[in-house]
Amino acid sequence: MVNRLQAILVALLILWVPLAFYGRAADGFTLTKELVAAVAIAFFAARTAWEGRWIFRQPLFQAMFLFTAWMILDSLAVGSLHMEVLKGSVHLLLICGTLLAVVFAASRGFSYEKLLRYALLAATLVSLYGLVQSFGVDRGNWTTQFEKRAFSTLGNPDYLGGYLAALLPAAFLLRLREHARKGAWLWLNATLLMGGALLATRVRGAEAAALAGFLALGACLLSPWGRPLAKPNQLFLKATLALALFLGVIWGALHWKDFGRSPISVQQRMDTYRVTWEMVKDHPWFGIGVGQLGIRFPAYQAKPWAASDYAEHPYTYTEHVHNEFLQFWVEGGVPGLSLFLAVLGVFTGAVANFLRNPESRAEEKELMMGPVAGVAALLVQSLSNFPLQVVPTAVLFGFYLAAPLALRRPPALVSSHVSTAQKTGLALLVSFIAVVGFRAIGASIAFRDTMGECSAGHGQLAAYYGSRLIVLSPLNPKAWNAYGKALETAGKQDEAYQAYQKALDLNPNYVENLLPMAEIRVKEERFPEVVDLCQRALAVTPNYPAPLWPLAVGLFELKRYEESAKAFQDYLVYNPNDFQTYLDLGVCYIQLKRKPDAVAAWKKAYALNPTDPEVVQYLKSQGVNPTP
Repeated sequence: MVNRLQAILVALLILWVPLAFYGRAADGFTLTKELVAAVAIAFFAARTAWEGRWIFRQPLFQAMFLFTAWMILDSLAVGSLHMEVLKGSVHLLLICGTLLAVVFAASRGFSYEKLLRYALLAATLVSLYGLVQSFGVDRGNWTTQFEKRAFSTLGNPDYLGGYLAALLPAAFLLRLREHARKGAWLWLNATLLMGGALLATRVRGAEAAALAGFLALGACLLSPWGRPLAKPNQLFLKATLALALFLGVIWGALHWKDFGRSPISVQQRMDTYRVTWEMVKDHPWFGIGVGQLGIRFPAYQAKPWAASDYAEHPYTYTEHVHNEFLQFWVEGGVPGLSLFLAVLGVFTGAVANFLRNPESRAEEKELMMGPVAGVAALLVQSLSNFPLQVVPTAVLFGFYLAAPLALRRPPALVSSHVSTAQKTGLALLVSFIAVVGFRAIGASIAFRDTMGECSAGHGQLAAYYGSRLIVLSPLNPKAWNAYGKALETAGKQDEAYQAYQKALDLNPNYVENLLPMAEIRVKEERFPEVVDLCQRALAVTPNYPAPLWPLAVGLFELKRYEESAKAFQDYLVYNPNDFQTYLDLGVCYIQLKRKPDAVAAWKKAYALNPTDPEVVQYLKSQGVNPTP
């Protein structure tokens, strides 16, 4: 029974995780993947502790375990919001747990090549769905559309692109290893299908990662390691290379204009790197902790820029650096980055030892080229994105890391008998993880429903879902922020204000709460509090334009006209064509007895909206006829 369950769970880990999604929840498609993976990994972790303790003595697992342990323990020591540590470290646990699970399953006779075929089957199904989406046939249940870019069951084109980039070289490798005609055509078609879906994501970083994977595979085939496989496939490889070059030229000609947009995306990445580097300089040795980037980011977002550059670099929010190496450094400090590099080094050494081992069979050495090329693809994707934080690619990375241990001959097996006490403990562990996982999915659904009803203007219903959300996730500042929006939509201003305040108590850098709090106080004409709230937001994020307008209004009502005019002017730096701001700025200038400046502001407002009667009246009151 236990062995049958083992076979089911290891297949689910590799096959079902990429396919799982839940359309109703904003993040539910991710959580269902995490839940399936967590249950499988918990099962194998317990079984390894009982029957496969030799795995813990392997340098590759020890390196991965030390890296994961450091990142979590260090984060608990330095993190400012501990509840985010578990959430932020899930991907590390998935990598480490998948490594352990695959090695244990292989030691119990489960074929690594069979698991790789499972992964490629999942990728083929995912690709087929993604291509359907790219043609606009499927609208699905997703709340976000990507202009006919494929995202399939992974929920985002970037996620799908990274996943397929890591599996494409393995699919091509199986084509090379297949001798039967039907099998060869099967894997060739699977490779082409996956390649088409990858291109349909339109993620240039994923395309570069796939190229890196194929270059790594090519290097393996040219080496003494891969020549025995390359030799009988010489004609096919030459034809493939010629076709790839021909199609590459055509693709480049058709998409040349697309590269004109690349500086924008590149600039966004570079801005994020510069902000993150400011954090690294402040916390070089111990970092800020996993899951803490989004907590710290608002306070650092303006630091790389001079005040005169704020308009070109307004406040933005992210929880990802879009570079895994830099993210490991900022989260875990120098030891965190060093330990990750050590994992890669030990993996390289394990592959070399496997190839040198006389007991390693030729077909196993051939198969090893797939994981090596897949790791190369994921690492290149990691330079511009965060594939190791996405559930399917995190599992895939752990699966690839396991290759040199899973393909070699395991030590003598111990008895596979599992006692009644062990079965009971295993059932309790899996049940606990399932309960926690379903609670998280429930919170995600409640969040989606809360925000959805807010957007629809159904205040009472939104508040109902919001009340469920904070019960399911009481320590999550985002939950309290959503609840505040729901209460505000329901007209419960005081309760909304308290919900926003609760979110701020949990995360003082969560400046997005200060703006609605200030707007509530504007409605209540409590202008000293309006000014205080807006100034608090600007103290954290001085390049955040949103608080400037209510700040200007509050200062005007307090008759602090000079400061109010300055706030209006600062707002116009970010929004130079805002009609209402020019209108109010003119009124401010009148109070300051600066008639020429007022007239100039109102003329600008009139140019933006000549049909507005108020601006016409203002100009005529100063003896200016806007329509001579």
